[in-house]
Amino acid sequence: MNPQFDLAEPAILDALRDALVRSEARYGALIDRAGYGVYRSSAEGQLVDANSALATMLGYRAPSDLLRLNLIRDIYADPDTGAPHRQTGASFADWVDARWKRRDGSPITVRLSMRPIIGPAGQIEFFDGLVEDVTDRQRHDELLRRNERMATLGTTLAGVAHELNNPLAAIIGFSQLLLKKSWTADDRAALEAINHEAIRSATIVRDLLSLTRGREGARRAPVNLNQIIGYIVRTRRYALETTGIGCVLDLDSTLPMVTGDPTQLEQVLLNLMNNAEQALRPCVDADHGPSAAYIAIRTRCENQEVILEVEDNGPGIPDESRAHIWDPFWTTKEEGSGTGLGLTVVHGIIADHGGTISLESAPGFGARFVVRLPASPDPRISGASRAIRPLDVLIVDPGASDLVFVERFLTSRGHAVINAANGELAVRLAGQTTFDAVVCAAGLVDHDGLSIASILRSTSGCARARFVLSSRDLPCATQPHSVTDGSALIAHPYDVEELRRLIEGD
Repeated sequence: MNPQFDLAEPAILDALRDALVRSEARYGALIDRAGYGVYRSSAEGQLVDANSALATMLGYRAPSDLLRLNLIRDIYADPDTGAPHRQTGASFADWVDARWKRRDGSPITVRLSMRPIIGPAGQIEFFDGLVEDVTDRQRHDELLRRNERMATLGTTLAGVAHELNNPLAAIIGFSQLLLKKSWTADDRAALEAINHEAIRSATIVRDLLSLTRGREGARRAPVNLNQIIGYIVRTRRYALETTGIGCVLDLDSTLPMVTGDPTQLEQVLLNLMNNAEQALRPCVDADHGPSAAYIAIRTRCENQEVILEVEDNGPGIPDESRAHIWDPFWTTKEEGSGTGLGLTVVHGIIADHGGTISLESAPGFGARFVVRLPASPDPRISGASRAIRPLDVLIVDPGASDLVFVERFLTSRGHAVINAANGELAVRLAGQTTFDAVVCAAGLVDHDGLSIASILRSTSGCARARFVLSSRDLPCATQPHSVTDGSALIAHPYDVEELRRLIEGD
C-alpha cells in the first residue's frame, strides 16, 4: 500500500476525525437554525434529539429540556392520537395535522412529517420528525371562513329582522295598552307574558340588525379605551362583588387612542364581562370562595395595536366548542338565558373597527379573550402636527356648541380661523377678504330665504374656497356625502378628523 494513503497513519486519522467533527458541527448548526422543529424519538416516543426551533415552539428554554419528555405522553394534547402514528410502520402520509400542547398546557396545531428509521433486524429503531406550527395560520383561515359565512348570513338576517320589526312593534304597543286596563290575575299574567316575550324578541331583532347592517352609520372618534373600561367596571363592580366575583384591572396609563364608536366598544366590553360572569357563577355557587373567582381586564400597546384582554378563571371553553363560539345563535346557556348573539355581535363590531378578537386559553385554564385594535393618533389632544400649508378658514354655523373646540383645533394646525356669528356677517367678511375654506350650516338662510352657502360661493372672497356644509339632520357617517355643487355634506356634531381632511384637501 502506498504510504501516503495508509489510514493507520495518526495524522490521517486525526484529519479524518477533524473533518467528521466539522461536518457534524455544520449539520448540527443547519438543523438548529431551521425554521421547522426537528426531532428524533425512540420507537416508544422518547425524545433523543431536538433542535432549538422545537424547544421554542413548545415553550421550553433549550432543546435539552425536551430530552426528558415522551412525545406520546407529554406533547400530544391527546396521547391516544399519538399512538397510531407510532404504530403505522412505514406507511406514513407526507404531512399530518396533530394537536400538541406547550409547556404551559396551551394547545397548538402542528403539521407533522415523520419517517421511521429501520434497524438491521427490520424493526423501527427511531422516528425522525419535521414539525411546523400552523396555529396562527389556522386561526387566520378560520377568520376568513367566518367572515365569509357572516357576509352570506347577513343579507338574509337583515331582511328577516326588518320584516319582524313591524309586527313586534304592534304586539308590544297593543299589549302595553291592554295592560293599562283591569284584568283578572290570569289574564294579566298572560298579557304580561306576551309583552315580555315580544320585548325579548325585539331585543334579538335589534342584535340582528346591529350584526348585519355593518354599522355604517356609526360615528367614529378618538376613544380612550381605559376610560370606557373604568366606566363599565364602576357600574358593574358592585353587582359582581355581591355575587362573589372579583374584578382586577391592569391598565396601561400610556395607552394610545383608538378610532371608534364609544357605544359599540362599551357593548364589546359588557358582552365579554357578562360571558365571564356567567362562566364564573357555577364556581361561586360551588363554594369555591368569593376570592377565587375573578375577571381580569388588561390593556397594553404592542406594535401600534391597542390590546384589550378580558380573562376569567372559570372552567374554560372546551375544544369542541371553540369553532362555534362566534356563530350566530350558538350558545351553551340554558334556554331563555341567552340568544347566542353576544360574541357574534362582538366579533362584528371589532372587525368593523379594523381589529381582531381571539380566544387564547386552554380548557380548564379559564377563558381569555384578546381584542386587538389599531392605535390612532388623537387629534383632539395632540396639536403637535401641523398642516402642510396654512389656510384661511371661515366658519359660519350659529348655535353649534363645539365651535370653540373646532376653532382651537384648526388653529393648532396652523390655520387662521374666523368664526362668524351669523350669515350676514359671514357674507360681509367674504366681501372684504379671501378664504381658502368655508364651513357653513347647510340650512342657514338670510332674511329673504336665500342659502347663505350659495351667497358665499358667489362672492369674490370665497369663489375658490372649499365648501363643507354641515347638517344636524344627517345620520352620523364615517364618510362625507357629496352634493351637486362640489361641496361636502357632513353630519353635525363634527368629527374633527373628517373635518380636517375636507378643509385641508387630503
